[in-house]
Amino acid sequence: MRNNQRRMQRSSPAGATNSAQPEAPMGFVSPTEFVELPSRGQFYPEDHPLHKQETIEIRFMTAKDEDILSSQALLKKGLAIDRLIESLAVLNFDSRSLLLGDRSAILLAARVSGYGSEYKFSHSCRGCTTRNEMTYDLKQADIVGSCFNDKFLRKNEIVFDENTCTLDLTLPTSGVKVGICPVDGHGEKQLTSSTKNNENSIITSVLASFIVKVNDETDFNTVMNFIESMPAKDSKFLRSLYPKLVPNIELPHSYFCSNCDLHNELEVPLTAEFFWPE
Repeated sequence: MRNNQRRMQRSSPAGATNSAQPEAPMGFVSPTEFVELPSRGQFYPEDHPLHKQETIEIRFMTAKDEDILSSQALLKKGLAIDRLIESLAVLNFDSRSLLLGDRSAILLAARVSGYGSEYKFSHSCRGCTTRNEMTYDLKQADIVGSCFNDKFLRKNEIVFDENTCTLDLTLPTSGVKVGICPVDGHGEKQLTSSTKNNENSIITSVLASFIVKVNDETDFNTVMNFIESMPAKDSKFLRSLYPKLVPNIELPHSYFCSNCDLHNELEVPLTAEFFWPE
């Protein structure tokens, strides 16, 4: 595995292509592009269409896709983004089976093809709270993830298990071996539901969203029994390690406040303007 911090790329052997799909009336066919997956397909099981696939082919956004994004019924049910991804992807699969980093990459590419890479947003200075209006080039987004950094993996004694598609490591306090897998759309939904229904189990729910193996056992009850009795030091260690380890998209931005000249570093917030620009 190699270092995986690089600029977001949307590539095709010859730029945009016309997908091999039935020709629409009057010969109008949506062009397609290949989007680089932060996960490189490494964490999908063998029966998943994206298993070991480093890119995914998607169509450019169309007016029909805008209908999906503006559907009040889909928005109310929280299904608009899922339906959009399924509409854009040339392959057929459950959009929630996508890892969160890969979902972000697809949505970012769709936004650029649909409305351009210029993204306007406002942010409050952490020093004087002045609201600063800014513009960010979405093409500057970074693909990150130490799971492809050999030096980081060796330092933390983390090994990728191809059989379970997990990143395995031994916890420093308990000495228990655990397997970590990046969260997908189903895991995110379950985590949101768990924390909403039981605010007293936020930490264990977060841990359960990405720990899938304990001492080579993948039984859910076994995993949960360990999580609930996990030493607090191990819990903190994993919650700190996870966001550094898993493949994802980052939109870093730095600026000087127009009022107090304080230097601010932030992750670009994704507001309603991301898919619904003025």
